[in-house]
Amino acid sequence: MPDRIVTCRMTNRYGDRCTAEAIDPNGEVLICIRHYAAAGRTVREAQARAARTAT
Repeated sequence: MPDRIVTCRMTNRYGDRCTAEAIDPNGEVLICIRHYAAAGRTVREAQARAARTAT
């Protein structure tokens, strides 16, 4: 565990940073579970769209 809490690096449209704790404080991408889930949904939706248009 790190000596300090590492927070999520995501910002909203006003530039305010998310204050939630990062999932992996030692990782390359410092995001919280909420933003991780949102990114996963976006990827799944894009893959579904690509699959529908490919057929």
